[in-house]
Amino acid sequence: MKLWAIIRKSFTEQIRQFWILILSIIMAPFFVGIFYLIYKSTALNLKVCVVNLDKPAAGSSTANYSAELLKYLESVKNDTLPVTFREVGSRAIALEEVRNKKSNAMIIIPAGFSDSVRLKQSGYKVRVPFELSGNLTETNYMLSTILGITYVSGYINAVTGTLEPYHFIETPSGLSSQLSDFQVAIPGLLILASIMLMFSGAIAFVAEPEKRTMLRLKLSRMTPLTFLTGVTVIQILVGLVSILLTLATAYFFGFDFSGSFWLFLLVSTLTCLSVIGFSLILAGCTKSVNEVLVVGNFPLFLFMFFSGSFFPIQGATLFTIGGYPFTIPGLMSTYHGTEALKQILIYQSGFSGIWPQLVSLTGLTIIYFLVGYWIYRKRHMEVF
Repeated sequence: MKLWAIIRKSFTEQIRQFWILILSIIMAPFFVGIFYLIYKSTALNLKVCVVNLDKPAAGSSTANYSAELLKYLESVKNDTLPVTFREVGSRAIALEEVRNKKSNAMIIIPAGFSDSVRLKQSGYKVRVPFELSGNLTETNYMLSTILGITYVSGYINAVTGTLEPYHFIETPSGLSSQLSDFQVAIPGLLILASIMLMFSGAIAFVAEPEKRTMLRLKLSRMTPLTFLTGVTVIQILVGLVSILLTLATAYFFGFDFSGSFWLFLLVSTLTCLSVIGFSLILAGCTKSVNEVLVVGNFPLFLFMFFSGSFFPIQGATLFTIGGYPFTIPGLMSTYHGTEALKQILIYQSGFSGIWPQLVSLTGLTIIYFLVGYWIYRKRHMEVF
């Protein structure tokens, strides 16, 4: 009987610690789901845009080798490394696709390509340059260019009977050729500083209900908006201090800051604001600081893994905003913050280059705050 009494008491106590029980039971299944999503998001699906500058004269009876090369590239099938070649209208369009990650690399078929093939077939020595471009810091770029060079060289060899009659010129996109692995990681680590606001923000919001001081705040004639705004302002300051300290630490270890500082500050502020909005949702779902520390691990892992802070990640495209693909990881605001900082620090982009990320950040921030306000007020601000 005593054993049964202890078992029953332990069961009751465990049920009272609801969130700890849930965390203990579903943490491993949760990570199985996380790693599956990471696997699906990082699965290779290489895309190469091709610009054809070779335009044989209209009505010419000679073969159009550039058109044949394009048909060959578009028909390529590779089950081991899936790659898709697609023609675009100009070099500017191709560079924009590479910058917005719609393509992993760009290949330019040079002007006079068809004529040079015919000359090579006649025994003349020719070396026409093919231009390659992309973000040299990304693994997908390297794989895409290797495949591109392999297929282009294979086609040329087939029609001329010689090996490597052309040479390839690599044009780095932005500052990608000048950045070390350490420097490439900094944009994501800067966003990580804002992600940590999820805990401090949620704790700040939930502290008043836990201390039972909501009625006292109501008697002071303070409105809910005033309370939430005051907490938000302090959390933004905390986030910016953390981000600037992270930037200073990176600079101390050799990181060379480039790009617009004011755009960097704007992106950092919006990202902090969005994380604070999500922390309001977290605070609305919990009733104590201890619960925040337990429940907060789930969204923290999601924001850390799927923001691109630690490794590049790209999911299926849901829709596009001005040519900017909105993917499944894009449901988390920090993903757009990371992409915006990469545009600023790697591609030297101005406002026109990051406006899709700013729109996404702003939209998600508004959604987070509206949902968070509704949940938080319903659970913790009944007195108002």
